[in-house]
Amino acid sequence: MFTPENKYQRRVNAYGKKLEIYSRKSGSIGNYKLLLFFTGIAATAVLYIMKLHIFMSALLVLFIAGFIYLSIVHNKLIRIKNYSQAMFQINNMCLKRAKGLWTAFTDTGEEFENHDHRYTYDLDLFGKGSLFQMINMTTTFSGRQSLAEIILKPLDNAEAIVQRQQAVKELAGKLTFRHRMYSNVLMSNKNITLPDSEEKGKKRAKTLLDTINKLDDVFLWAKQKNSTYSALWFKTLIIVLPLITALTLVLSVFKIVPFYLPAAGYVIQFIMLGYRINFRNKSFELVEKYSNTLKVFSSLLKQFEAERFQSKYIMDLKQVLKGNSDKTAWKQIEKLSKIWELIANRYNFLHTVVNTMTLWDFHCMVALEKWKNTSGIFVEKWFGVIGEVEALCSMAVLCHDNPDFILPQVAESLNGGIVAEELGHPLLTKGRKCNDISITAGQPILLITGSNMSGKSTFLRTVGLSLVLTYMGLPVCAKSFSCPVMKVYACMRTSDNLGQSVSSFYAELLRVKMIVEAVDNEEKVFFLLDEIFKGTNSADRHTGAKMLITQLDKKRAWGLVSTHDLELADMEKESGGRIRNYHFKEYYRDNKIYFDYQLRKGVSDTRNAIYLMKMAGVNID
Repeated sequence: MFTPENKYQRRVNAYGKKLEIYSRKSGSIGNYKLLLFFTGIAATAVLYIMKLHIFMSALLVLFIAGFIYLSIVHNKLIRIKNYSQAMFQINNMCLKRAKGLWTAFTDTGEEFENHDHRYTYDLDLFGKGSLFQMINMTTTFSGRQSLAEIILKPLDNAEAIVQRQQAVKELAGKLTFRHRMYSNVLMSNKNITLPDSEEKGKKRAKTLLDTINKLDDVFLWAKQKNSTYSALWFKTLIIVLPLITALTLVLSVFKIVPFYLPAAGYVIQFIMLGYRINFRNKSFELVEKYSNTLKVFSSLLKQFEAERFQSKYIMDLKQVLKGNSDKTAWKQIEKLSKIWELIANRYNFLHTVVNTMTLWDFHCMVALEKWKNTSGIFVEKWFGVIGEVEALCSMAVLCHDNPDFILPQVAESLNGGIVAEELGHPLLTKGRKCNDISITAGQPILLITGSNMSGKSTFLRTVGLSLVLTYMGLPVCAKSFSCPVMKVYACMRTSDNLGQSVSSFYAELLRVKMIVEAVDNEEKVFFLLDEIFKGTNSADRHTGAKMLITQLDKKRAWGLVSTHDLELADMEKESGGRIRNYHFKEYYRDNKIYFDYQLRKGVSDTRNAIYLMKMAGVNID
């Protein structure tokens, strides 16, 4: 059977063989270059000693030509080898993910975890075993930030969701494009690695975190204007003055003018270079500092602009890249990199002399200012586009690697309800159990009972995460899935915060308050309540839970409630069927407990707490 795992395995094998072949070839050519070099020196020396100068010159030309040819071949082989190595790493990482080994990836996005967010902490969207850890293949800081932003702020418009679904689906079918995007970054910047091992993951995380403030510096610098370096009089001065100095120097050699004239010109130019030298140095250092970053984004922009797309969402992103220049975005970034190459001449040991004679620094500043005037205002947009493209490519991983997942049908109206057939948790790659679910405006709340470890919390997360994936524009693990656009709120994981003197019960109350306020503001709320008010006594828990569920029902909120409190099951009758009872159950065989994780109608009729206590070694009389 043809599966993504089979595809990745074949690609790993193919690129592994290419890497081996081109590593061997490049090593051999490197040895030939060394042999040719030393042979050429020896032969030239012998012919020189023998005073066969004509033969020596001819042989020297041949050796130089041969060395240049081998260098060209060697560089080509190295590029192919590096590309094969990058693709080998990328496909090997994808293979691990397809095998369900992605929980070993070190980039978990834990810095994006926000316990105060309405659902991310509860639904495993960041951190160990999270959606971010599973799909993230971004290689730039912009891409990483964009992916986190998409997770934190899903779309709230059905049309926009459908457009992003189309974009993700299109990118899922462009495996080569996506992998070449990754390989471009890996080849352009050796400090960037994919998070497929602990060592590489730590190095990559440090590299990306080091760029947190970098991009803001670049965006600010690109927008800053300096009228002096763009003024016509200044451009004319820095051209004319060095020419006059050079001319008087030549004339002084022939004693047509006195020597002090070019000397005076040289001194004047030297003094001029002291004008705002710190400002110039900061600009030069900034461009130098981010030269690798610029090369990375230039290569990504080049590939993205060259690729053809059909989906409107991606075409709109391409449109953002168009500025007020005829040149493409990647060429404008590449032009800045070339200006940096001119600036890099400052590290030449003759720079002080040449700089004073030609006012080289000023010419570099004029070139930078010209670039900023034509392209600088668009840099932040360009980087943002590439970040979003990288994020979409990561999202496409979920679509490509799970061909049995489906893109949900989304509607603005609540009339269709939430209907799913064989809905499963997308992060449970092994032992996944699927269930059907139907929630409508007439029956908006499901009350789910069941014994410990029977699957209640996992089911709540399955539904909640599926909704979030839908609003992100991603596929869900289901045979069919349709839903309206709603705002997901979860109260499932609450913990103490000693630093803020917040108990777990109070943290739970704060989350409940957030849900109630959203409902009062007439938001379309879908809530997930897991063992609500578990931090207090059973009587208060029962009363509080019943009052809260009733309040949410009256406000026309939708949601799921899991509970051990079987008395709450009476709410189905009291609500006239608006609140429905479902449950999970366990069974026993050979003195062992088993769970089938199947959702059933009605109230749970089993309990296993005492049995589990006995298994833990507690003596129960």
